[in-house]
Amino acid sequence: MGKINLAVCSCGRVASSRCPNKMVRAFGGTTLTDIFLQKLAKLGGNTFFAGFEDIFEEKCKANGVPFVKRTKESAFIDEPASEIYSFLREQPYEQFLMVNACMPFLKVQSIIDFLNSCSDSKQAAFAVIKKSNYFVELDGTPINFSKDLSTINTKKISPLYEFAHAFYYFDKDYFVKNGRYWDWNEVRYVEIPSGLEVFDIDTEEDFKIAESVYKMRKKEGLV
Repeated sequence: MGKINLAVCSCGRVASSRCPNKMVRAFGGTTLTDIFLQKLAKLGGNTFFAGFEDIFEEKCKANGVPFVKRTKESAFIDEPASEIYSFLREQPYEQFLMVNACMPFLKVQSIIDFLNSCSDSKQAAFAVIKKSNYFVELDGTPINFSKDLSTINTKKISPLYEFAHAFYYFDKDYFVKNGRYWDWNEVRYVEIPSGLEVFDIDTEEDFKIAESVYKMRKKEGLV
């Protein structure tokens, strides 16, 4: 990484409503936080992890990753982003690459590849994945196909992009001034590969599925 104007970071909390304590409870002999911190440690340079609870500071120390203390309020609210990530205001960086720490299979190289795709640009960037499927509005209105469709064949469909929620690259000054990551008219969408790497743990079911796969891959020497 090297440059002081950019930091790769993330944050954690224990107050998840859909999957309580998911960041710190046992996950295949480790925790989601430890898995992610080990990746940050491999990146080296300008990285940090933010948390309110002491356990996050302890894990950062154990993994050699700089810790940033966030406020209790920021760790227990779901919006606005300006308050959730208020800890960014005091950090000595011009840009941030925020990485989702709830993706246990995300590779270090994928983080590096996304970072390289930003090419030292100040243009905000967001990760997306391509989906080749049929999509409809909740009222049944087709989004990417015609109602005259006679055969269902995903090889013939016009794909759409889905938010990957893996990487958020944005400018600090814009965030502090506007309370959001970017202008949606100007953000650059960066396609990343779909699959296991972008499996995001949001629910208890997600946690169980991911842990089962993690244990299997660990047994096979793949993690």
